[in-house]
Amino acid sequence: MIAAHAVAAATDWRPEKPVEIISGVAPGGALDLMARAMQKIWQENRTLNVASTVVNRPGAGSAVAWTYMNQHPGDAHYVSVTSATLLTNSITGSNPLTYKDVTPLAQMLSEYIVYAVRADASLRSGRDLVERLKKDPASVSFGIATTLGNPSHISIAQIARAAGVEVRKLKVAVFTSSPQAMTAVLGGHLDVMVANASGPLPQIESGQLRALGVAAPRRLGAGYANVATWKDQGINVIGAFWRGVIGPRGMSAAQIAYWDGELARLAASDEWKKYLAANQLDSDYRASREAKQFLDAEDAEYRAVLGELGLAK
Repeated sequence: MIAAHAVAAATDWRPEKPVEIISGVAPGGALDLMARAMQKIWQENRTLNVASTVVNRPGAGSAVAWTYMNQHPGDAHYVSVTSATLLTNSITGSNPLTYKDVTPLAQMLSEYIVYAVRADASLRSGRDLVERLKKDPASVSFGIATTLGNPSHISIAQIARAAGVEVRKLKVAVFTSSPQAMTAVLGGHLDVMVANASGPLPQIESGQLRALGVAAPRRLGAGYANVATWKDQGINVIGAFWRGVIGPRGMSAAQIAYWDGELARLAASDEWKKYLAANQLDSDYRASREAKQFLDAEDAEYRAVLGELGLAK
């Protein structure tokens, strides 16, 4: 009886104090909004047996947040929202922390990447863009935000690779925000804006911009319903600003199992689905084991592309 009780205690874990949901960006950023959506759903549905709070630790591409989280090894009361910078930070050498230094708990969503031009641009489709790149990779100027080596930059390189174009010849300008890149396109100073789907959507719906393609596995809704995917146009590339959840290093199997259950319930909730739909986000839930496999695959692909771009350390 004592042995059975010990086994149950070792395999059954629940939080005993408030849970911190750590955001690596300031209030209002995409990761922060995701963290607050999670906290709001847990609070309103009372699915956690304890309180939860969002803690903002911005800086260094979320590295400040994850370093703070890892100061609590094995403590599953601390979880953090995460993005592709978990991989690119270490690949580019901006921070030594890698996804292997934390505990992957889930992949939650993807915000797919769209390529947009001014409505009167001579580029009418993704195929047009690829043909021009084949003739002269430097003849097309791309605008991204906010750093080289981010998912937008990686997506451009993946499309160039698939088309047989040397990625280091691409002409890419970096802006401090997507609206700045959009202004440059609308002003005729830049050919193509490459960004998350929600960014240029109002201008696409108003007819100021035209989408050449979306780097999604299927066509998107709303203003993108008639926009072909890159796969539709002969280039099998999917690119996204994905977001997940991680915990500190050293979490136990019982702690991981607990968060598997809670995050699966969150992903299946009506409130979460409404949050995704309202923000042009796509559900991409993967439990902890599949999340680790996803990160393994993404890390390998990112290292290959960033190496070709000369950005890998």
